[in-house]
Amino acid sequence: MPAETVGRLLPDSDAHHLDVPALREFLGRVMRDGEAPASCEIEIELPLRGPRTLIVTARHIRRGETATKWILISLSDITDYRQNERQLAEARHAADEANLAKSRFLAAVSHDLRQPLQALTFQLDMGRRKVQDAETSELLARAGESAGNMSSMLNALLDIDRLETGSIHPELGDFPVGNLLDRLAAEFGDLAAVHGLEWRYVRCRLGVRSDTRLLEQMLRNLLSNALHYTAQGKVLLGCRRRGDRISVEVWDTGIGIAEQDLSVIFEEYRRGGTHEEGGVGLGLAIVKRLGELLGHTVSVRSQLGKGSVFAIEVPVSPITLPRTGPGAAPMPEAGRAQGGAILVIDDDPTLRQALQSLLAGYGYRTAAAASGDAALALVTGNGFRPDAIVSDFLLPGRMNGARTAEALRGALGREVPVIFLTGDTRSVSSQDLALANSTRFAKPVKSEELLRAVQHYLTARPAATPAQDAHAPAAETEAVATVFLVDDDRDVREAMRDVLAKAGYRAEAFATGEACLNAKPDESKSCFIIDVRLPGISGLELLARLAASGNASPAILITGHGDISTAVRAMRAGAFDFLEKPVQTQELLAVVDRALQQAAIPAERESRRAAAVLRLATLTSREREVMDHVINGRANKEVAARLAISQRTVETHRASVMKKMGATSISDLVRLVLAGEAVAH
Repeated sequence: MPAETVGRLLPDSDAHHLDVPALREFLGRVMRDGEAPASCEIEIELPLRGPRTLIVTARHIRRGETATKWILISLSDITDYRQNERQLAEARHAADEANLAKSRFLAAVSHDLRQPLQALTFQLDMGRRKVQDAETSELLARAGESAGNMSSMLNALLDIDRLETGSIHPELGDFPVGNLLDRLAAEFGDLAAVHGLEWRYVRCRLGVRSDTRLLEQMLRNLLSNALHYTAQGKVLLGCRRRGDRISVEVWDTGIGIAEQDLSVIFEEYRRGGTHEEGGVGLGLAIVKRLGELLGHTVSVRSQLGKGSVFAIEVPVSPITLPRTGPGAAPMPEAGRAQGGAILVIDDDPTLRQALQSLLAGYGYRTAAAASGDAALALVTGNGFRPDAIVSDFLLPGRMNGARTAEALRGALGREVPVIFLTGDTRSVSSQDLALANSTRFAKPVKSEELLRAVQHYLTARPAATPAQDAHAPAAETEAVATVFLVDDDRDVREAMRDVLAKAGYRAEAFATGEACLNAKPDESKSCFIIDVRLPGISGLELLARLAASGNASPAILITGHGDISTAVRAMRAGAFDFLEKPVQTQELLAVVDRALQQAAIPAERESRRAAAVLRLATLTSREREVMDHVINGRANKEVAARLAISQRTVETHRASVMKKMGATSISDLVRLVLAGEAVAH
């Protein structure tokens, strides 16, 4: 009551419970510091209500200009607010822990599911090559489709988790969108025919700025949905120019989406329409989240019972596709052994690898070199006998592409056909341009055009002997290479052994690292394929012990739960490459080919390392800082905090690093950086 409080000392009033050291210290500070208002938080004990938290605010006041100065104190009880705040923090912490546990669970599930998927992928691939009757082929095709659906659902779950944790990082660049759309059109056009649907594709020659891998994933999800929800009619893929942006659109005549559902179909685990079979309702959610990550607007128009239109708006870039006519020969069939050997010559390691992967995927055996001298070493020193050559025109060293081709023809004793790829012929003589039995393409060349040219040159070639089958060793007299497999999953071991044996390699398999070491594998003309997670010593430990024993054979590490930090550790430990399960057959064989080739030709390794050093030298100090954080697996947000710069600035530097280094992925960037570091040290 005022009568019991006003004019009395605090300890003697009924407000004596306020007499705590924190309040006394606060009031003393207020009287010393002058007129400015002040506040503090204190803890008190009330007889009936227990401990309470109060906000105390003090302000100087006067009654008249000459009156004595007073201090007005107000107190607000915030105990309930603080308690709610603590509960919210605890709930947030529990949610974060649950989310982390979910991510760990998904990582573990990913590993366990990818093991049988890897074996199934290899087994189906081998089965499709062996069977001849239509009924069995159809059953295997359906099994492959089911395995693909399983992999897609697993990838969708992992993609959502990566998006939520911020571990997907765009790698923006300029590229012709037609190259991407052509691939999708060929694939989904065939699928539309299987579903009995009409397929229409409007080709686009314009360039866009985006992440080609993530944009492809967005379009794949939209096209898969279009086929899934369209029982009859047609599906269309095409583009519209809208000022400085391109609208990439997928049209269908399917069941459509009700107006009230348009606002929720992009949410996780929501599925539009009336179909209830298959899928987990994540496809459109991933499209929306990836669009936000890339800065691409995603929109939808739909009418129930008549169909839908999904569109992705992407910035236009200056790159365009050349106008081309029909190919000289039909496209070879992917995955079928063509019986031809192709020598790839280019000083750009990324392009060499891409060309090898493309050609290997269509059944051609490949070898690659970074210069004319390295190509000659392959032919004269390693016995490689190419049936055709794919070469850049402008090569480093004493010989350009034309001079290299002539030297190779002299060494081989025959006029091997040559396909030249070049972006600039101004410094090339007319005599070189007119080289007989050759074709020239301006970069960028479409995959279909290159493959048709290769097929055209090999059409009249005599049939391949068994020793010249796809991926077989280069010469019949040459020792067969051995691949040592180390994986604790029996199905995966047997499937990989069958794949490698079919490709002409000798394969030895072990269930543990200890068993592999006890066998004392010979390092002459061999390589290793090692699972990261092994019982006993791990894959990384096995790699270290092989190196300590003096075994210099290249090693390819495979895992079902790969991440950047693990890849960096593996490559710093000496791994040649790092692949994530399920690995496709052609991808695995292409990596094995490259590993054995670089082991046999020191000049190839040195050329790659020298190129990496030159590219590293073009980076600014800030780009180097950003790159170092990126290859150590840190997200853009974390890099921004560590360097005290904005996240947008990090993204800009990151894109510049990828472009300057000529890297198409983080793992590719890691390989280039470590190659450059090896030279520096």
